[in-house]
Amino acid sequence: MAEAAKAPVVEEVKNCPACKKPLKKARKFYRNGAYYCNNNCFKKVQATAKAAAKDAADKVAADKAAEKPAEEASQPQA
Repeated sequence: MAEAAKAPVVEEVKNCPACKKPLKKARKFYRNGAYYCNNNCFKKVQATAKAAAKDAADKVAADKAAEKPAEEASQPQA
């Protein structure tokens, strides 16, 4: 009885992180912890991640450069 009451297992549909198309079982590329539909989508995601990292690094560098003159002005010179 308990076996008959269980719902059938439904396979989870996954989408490509780059283009959001559903992935077909026969054609999947597993790279860096995610499944992609092809190599172009993988490269597209890598390029956007690299650009985001560069923007974050530039922002941190700009913040440090802006803080440095303020710190020098607050310290008395001897």
